[in-house]
Amino acid sequence: MSLLAASREPAFGPSVIPGLQLSLRPLRAEPRRSKLLSVPLEDLRPTQMAVGMRAVAAKREKVERRARSSRKLRRFLENRPIPAVRGPNDDFFIIDHHHLGLALLRSDVDEAFIMVVGDLSHLSRRPFLEKMAGLGLLHAYDGHGRAVPPTKLPERLDDLRCDPYRDLAWSVREAGGFAKTGKPFAEFRWADFFRTRIPRSTVRRDFDYAHDRAMWLARSREAVRMPGYISR
Repeated sequence: MSLLAASREPAFGPSVIPGLQLSLRPLRAEPRRSKLLSVPLEDLRPTQMAVGMRAVAAKREKVERRARSSRKLRRFLENRPIPAVRGPNDDFFIIDHHHLGLALLRSDVDEAFIMVVGDLSHLSRRPFLEKMAGLGLLHAYDGHGRAVPPTKLPERLDDLRCDPYRDLAWSVREAGGFAKTGKPFAEFRWADFFRTRIPRSTVRRDFDYAHDRAMWLARSREAVRMPGYISR
């Protein structure tokens, strides 16, 4: 399903990378339409290894409800541009909305809107990945929370793997266990926080129990330094 062909102007805004003050919150608020670029989903490059598949399924339901109307789907996507950094070979490396991107791909949507937040296309691949890692704009950890070389990042959204703790973090945030901060990969910090405190077998066998336990942990003193912490 190709709905976005009418908006292909590569109007890149000023880079936010040099100041290192990246905030994704404004991109979700009122994106400037003139700064959006439609790009085939298969051309977007992930900057993380894994996602929560429950979260992907939930976003897919939202997408498919709107897919009955081209106008509604277009507005939905215009209001949720995917932030990306322009990298080697002019590829776009997305730094947020991986779940949405994968949900769109699995819903047979061909394209999405992106907002370019920085341009590092002058770098070759290895220096580019090193720079992105230094800026905290990639998360090179597998579905078990183990570090992997950035060169092992998946090439396509469809290559993303499942991390059940990322689903747990998503579930807790949706229930108000912690606040969304707009910081890249903040929910992976929560996933790793829960990973060391709730057995993986519990998350897989009884997700509801794991969710309740995670909700308690999210409001505990142990989590006081976590992003988006909400005191009791």
